[in-house]
Amino acid sequence: MRGSEQRQTAVVAPARHPAPAPGAEELPAPPRPRPEALPAGAPTPTPVSLPADERTRRAVLDASLASTRATLVVSRPEGAASLDRAVVEWANGALGDLLRTDVAEVVGREVGSFLVPPGAGELRPEVLRPTRSARAPVVVRTAAGDTTAVELLSIPSPATGLWTLVLVRSGTPSERLAQEQASAQERRFDTLVRHSPVPTIISEAGLRLAHVNDAFSQLLGQPHEQLLGLAWTSSVRGDDLPEVLACAERALAGEPAQAEVRLVRSDGQERWVLVRLAPATSPGHGAGFVGTVEDFTDRRAFEQQLAHQARHDALTGLPNRTALEEEVTARLRAADGAGPDESPMTCMFLDLDNFKVVNDSLGHESGDRLLVAVAERLRSAVRPGDLVARWGGDEFVVLLEGSRDDAAALAVGEALLARLGEALVVDGLPFSATASIGVARAAAHHGGAEQLLQDCDIAMYRAKAAGRNRVALCDAAARDEAHDALALTIDLQRALRDRALRVAYQPVVDLRDPGALPAVEALVRWDHPLRGAVPPEQLVRVAEANGLVEELGLFVLEEACSQMVRWCADLGAAAPLKVNVNLSAIQLSSRGVVDDVARVLARTGMAASRLCLEVTETALVHDRDASRDRLLRLRAMGVAVALDDFGTGYSSLAYLRQLPVDYLKVDRSFVQELHDGHPEVASAVIGLARSLGLTAVAEGVEHPEQARALRALGADLVQGWLYAHAMTPEELVVWRRDVHPARRGPGAP
Repeated sequence: MRGSEQRQTAVVAPARHPAPAPGAEELPAPPRPRPEALPAGAPTPTPVSLPADERTRRAVLDASLASTRATLVVSRPEGAASLDRAVVEWANGALGDLLRTDVAEVVGREVGSFLVPPGAGELRPEVLRPTRSARAPVVVRTAAGDTTAVELLSIPSPATGLWTLVLVRSGTPSERLAQEQASAQERRFDTLVRHSPVPTIISEAGLRLAHVNDAFSQLLGQPHEQLLGLAWTSSVRGDDLPEVLACAERALAGEPAQAEVRLVRSDGQERWVLVRLAPATSPGHGAGFVGTVEDFTDRRAFEQQLAHQARHDALTGLPNRTALEEEVTARLRAADGAGPDESPMTCMFLDLDNFKVVNDSLGHESGDRLLVAVAERLRSAVRPGDLVARWGGDEFVVLLEGSRDDAAALAVGEALLARLGEALVVDGLPFSATASIGVARAAAHHGGAEQLLQDCDIAMYRAKAAGRNRVALCDAAARDEAHDALALTIDLQRALRDRALRVAYQPVVDLRDPGALPAVEALVRWDHPLRGAVPPEQLVRVAEANGLVEELGLFVLEEACSQMVRWCADLGAAAPLKVNVNLSAIQLSSRGVVDDVARVLARTGMAASRLCLEVTETALVHDRDASRDRLLRLRAMGVAVALDDFGTGYSSLAYLRQLPVDYLKVDRSFVQELHDGHPEVASAVIGLARSLGLTAVAEGVEHPEQARALRALGADLVQGWLYAHAMTPEELVVWRRDVHPARRGPGAP
């Protein structure tokens, strides 16, 4: 017989599972929900006390249920998945009332012993879920053999590995239908969330998680039960936890929120995730949230890689021009307001000397390896707070802390130059790298990175002009020189546009026939309206530095050809037989040079046989095969070719024999040696020309003894101040008529 005292007694069976996970007891129990309304006419269950066994007690507390309902705690034997195989660990008196039996008779039995099996074709829903509560309609069989339809609520306790089951008598048919629909909807939701590839978390109250899906568990490499309650927050990186708490606080207040944080996997690996939380209220529990977790670690790493590549040089790994300018700007901004004598940084611009020779002789791959070695040398020579950047090509920039004065800045540059000059080995070959270094100290007049780097560039060109392998400081004089060069460049562009330059002509004389005029050399001249006559060397240097060489060369070619046509008309047989025009290395390297010459000849009407193009020996070094091909095409048109400054470059005799050359010009430096009693080099060049069937032309003849020596050596043609200076076209006509009047007569181009 069941008395009230008996119903008040809790029955505990021996524990069949391990103790709760360490730390589980630290978790607070969730708030107790309100009891659900009982169906009309249902008997009121008698309240019972909590179980004495601590593990079972915890399972009941985790369920947060009113103890007046039929309640039991079950465990699931290993390998058993169904509800029917679950074993009762504890039951309250209300369950004994429902089953009409002594509650002690229930403990230790399988749940299926008092459940009616499903009908044919029916499946009992899975309710023993490890992380989420579940509902299902079941039918219980009492000890008297009667059956009663009830709603079963299963609440897991991950900390104990047990489930608390609550059995509530079903209500009216319409209420049971509603319960079945709700259970079906809950199962569909559970299936959707559980198998979703998106890591998902669900809180029914506060920050405590009531459910995590498989994807979230896989993300952290931990089982579900270790992530429920507040345990999941231990996977958040410590300094990101405030961000997670603030995000959860906004969600619990009813506002969707998100945060980018780092989660730490069980193997210690960090993953960057975007946590999105949406408010969700659970009846009987209060405010909670549903969240998704997007792992964007790989995307973030790729974005960081792209950002790094955008600001670093691909070859050397050094910061590039963009990163350098940003750093200079930041340092200038940080130093805003400093004293007039204080300098926040010293900037050094390095340009490797003669680097092109390495590329041309050993190839670009060896050149690249030399650049990498230089970058490493520079990086090892500076302090940790300094910056080494690659500006481009063979140019580097070093950014240092400010020097106390100009002398200190120059001393640092000299030390860097000495460090750079230490022996390097590239591809097994020893190298001694030298550089021209420009130094500029940041000052108040530097309003931005561009101005400071421009001063460095000015100083670097000053060092290069002074002989290379040295350090130069940018001061007021250097800036004035740079501004003057810029103004001269602008004036040259205007002069080319307005055709304000002129061409002078120096005669080439035949030693065997002084009355003949085999050629004149066209020499460009610039009479600046303010500066006066600009030295030819400066004119050419400005043109080369600013990409104006091709335009300047075409101007001289067209002027010379047009003038030759006029001379033929004015002087007849006394006109020069040829006009020599210098063809620069830049022009010769251009693919369109042959077409340019052909167009000028066609436009002026001059015969190609009256044109001789002079190319320097060094111009042939850049691309020998292409240069030879272009000279052959010019020769095929009828244009003669002269090799200028022979002996000062790098050509081999074997290569010279392959070139389509008509004239070999003896450089003026070798002619000067004749005046000093050293005929050896000039004799060798003239002899070489004769052996190759070429005509030797000696330039820079200024003294009679030089002329006598050249005649004795067998030189054919000469030019120099001894015979005539460079003249205007009109002066040459007068000179020709006065010196050789018998040569006058009609002629044709």
